[in-house]
Amino acid sequence: MNHKLLLPTAVITLGSSLFAQAVNLDIGQANGCPSLGHGGAAGQTGLWNRMTGSGICALKDNRGAPTSVQVSSSVQHNFNFASNNPLTWGDDELLLDAGHDGALTLNFTGLAPGEYLVHTYAWAPDNISYFTDVYVSGSLDSPQSVGGGTWTGAHVLGETYALHRKTVTDGTLQIVCTVGNLYATVNGVQLEPSQSVISYCTAKVNSLGCMPAITSTGSPSANAGSGFVVSSLNNRNHRSGVLFYGVSGRASSAFQGGTLCVQAPVRRTLALNSGGAPYPIEDCSGVYSLDMNAFASGSLGGTPLSALSVAGTLVHCQFWGRDPGYTAPNNTSLSDGLEYVVQN
Repeated sequence: MNHKLLLPTAVITLGSSLFAQAVNLDIGQANGCPSLGHGGAAGQTGLWNRMTGSGICALKDNRGAPTSVQVSSSVQHNFNFASNNPLTWGDDELLLDAGHDGALTLNFTGLAPGEYLVHTYAWAPDNISYFTDVYVSGSLDSPQSVGGGTWTGAHVLGETYALHRKTVTDGTLQIVCTVGNLYATVNGVQLEPSQSVISYCTAKVNSLGCMPAITSTGSPSANAGSGFVVSSLNNRNHRSGVLFYGVSGRASSAFQGGTLCVQAPVRRTLALNSGGAPYPIEDCSGVYSLDMNAFASGSLGGTPLSALSVAGTLVHCQFWGRDPGYTAPNNTSLSDGLEYVVQN
């Protein structure tokens, strides 16, 4: 495969609808499209459209319904990259073992207003040292570098795909894929209608073998003084903890024997205690809980970031706690992450 470091431009036009549209797009001339049952990293099954070059073609949504979607590309390289990775198979092979060779900018127009999760597949099946930098213009999530991992049977954020949240108000959305290291590859895109609250990332199994799980009840609000409780279940009982949070995007980096899910700069809430079964019992009955609406309003004390009370702010958070069953510096617990948008 002969990669070249070029900067082509593609234009994608989507027809309007009354709600955020669900679109699956496979990029590249080689191989076929994934099947209707393949949901990719988004878990969004249904029809996969195919982008094979600079010609104009009509697209459908994932239900197979016709739309006014058009794909028009102006590129300086090609869509005929293919490399048979020995570890991929089936639908994953169809998506990942082919794509566009070189840097690529995708401009979506005519999108229905709404909140979108943008999954951009940018994995080089021929060499794990190739990285593609992916950025969604106007997203609060930081640019992400994709590559460096061998296929293990499941998509991994930062290895096979990038994930950004984008609020579309004027019908446009731009994805910019550039060379991160040596060469760039773009395999496909999924545009997924977003929920206001979703979980992501991977929790750290604690020393008793339990997996902390983050959850929430209620709705995040810029105006309500209470009513959005974020919790973590399955923690060691009667341990101190805190909620990490930030407004700079997701992270997935090694941290104290687990994964840090919040992009720096990371802020901390006031101190918490997991409660649970009384001593001398040692179990996973502990629960950390915090009403983020109340915290944001200042009624719980601490120094909350002012952005927590601004509608439209994208917040990422994760619980951290003490775990004496591990040796320092890994004697801590980490939940998975929660992502939410502050509503009016």
